[in-house]
Amino acid sequence: MLKITKGNFAILENRNFLKLWFSQVLSQPASSMLNFILVIKIFEISSSNFIVSLLVALVSVPPILFSSTAGVLADSFNRKQILVISNLLRAVIVVGLIFFGESYYSILILAFLVSLVSVFFSPAETASIPTLTKNENLFAANSLFLFTLYTSFLIGYSLGGPLLYWMGKDVYYVLIVCYLLATIMDTLLPPLNYHLQEKREQLGRNLKNSFNKIWNKIREGVEYIKHYPLLLVTILQITFVFSAERAIIALVPDFATNILNFNTSQIGYFLIAPVGLGALMGALIANRLKRKFSRRKIISIGILIDAITLTLLPLYSVFEKYAINFAYASYFYWLLIFYIAILAFFSGLADVAIIVSAQTMLQEATHNEKRGRVFGNLTMLMNLVGLPLVLLVGYLATYISVSKIIFVIGLATILVAFLSIWMNRKRLDPIHN
Repeated sequence: MLKITKGNFAILENRNFLKLWFSQVLSQPASSMLNFILVIKIFEISSSNFIVSLLVALVSVPPILFSSTAGVLADSFNRKQILVISNLLRAVIVVGLIFFGESYYSILILAFLVSLVSVFFSPAETASIPTLTKNENLFAANSLFLFTLYTSFLIGYSLGGPLLYWMGKDVYYVLIVCYLLATIMDTLLPPLNYHLQEKREQLGRNLKNSFNKIWNKIREGVEYIKHYPLLLVTILQITFVFSAERAIIALVPDFATNILNFNTSQIGYFLIAPVGLGALMGALIANRLKRKFSRRKIISIGILIDAITLTLLPLYSVFEKYAINFAYASYFYWLLIFYIAILAFFSGLADVAIIVSAQTMLQEATHNEKRGRVFGNLTMLMNLVGLPLVLLVGYLATYISVSKIIFVIGLATILVAFLSIWMNRKRLDPIHN
């Protein structure tokens, strides 16, 4: 049981933070479910790894083009208004799937639009957390947000396939209601404009001056990150982890259906759910980990665990070949499924350890008026690196075994893990070492 104490989740006593959190509780499961439903639908329609990777890559384009701008807007406008408008627009876009969701061309376009809106939502939400919480509760607040994120991941990705199978296009009505309720919660937030140092009208005085100001603030954000090695290293670590995850997501339908012999509804139960459960465990123990290890060490250990799970995952194919020769092959098959679930569990746990520690470090090391820009640039960089990797993986999967591609990604992650451990020896910031 979780006790609401100062050392744990006293953050739940903060009513304004709870409003932001309830908005996440409503919108995040809808987003996770929507993402997985779109991946399933487009794979069912096209039966192509490349089309799936194209979907994953296409939703990376808006963050590349607009993340830095979105970060500037989050620093220049009332963040509450950005949250309200974003959730409302996502509800409207999902309505389009009810009418046009049977064509993968339409799915690609609507997925792009959802991603575009989410680009402006993300930095406004992340930058609002420190505004609504005390500094001593910031790590707990991020842990709770990550706990909710991966709970939503667990719920959305586990139920997305079955609900699509049972409800068909009616599942989109559930998503619309969730987004609308999240919009209502956002309207109850206090004005999130404490970070503003100039009147909003000055930013929008005319179009030319607005774009010049936005570009200057983007450059300020980049220079700010370059000036602090701790920020730069942390952002590069998150970028790699995010890019590897995107590449794996593009391969999940093929790996699950053609190698694990799952149908699309079983993917959520046997592959995605263990990831979510591991993430929940990671969020629950995140506060305890920070008392025993520095945040930089937690990030490095998390990347190493991710690397191990990715390199061991393709061994399923090897074990399966030998299973055929066993008298109790069916029992051995379920043992292999358990093997996959354990790896997925630790992968989810490691991801939360990385993200909670990294996000808290970035928030604490960044001034309030620049947080939107830092997280906007982070989102842009993650997607800029992830886009070509996802397309490359989707193309290679046409000619190379998916298991081999996952194994290579695992080896690359091992290299990054050891680089991170080596970087820990450098004193980038005495507060976080």
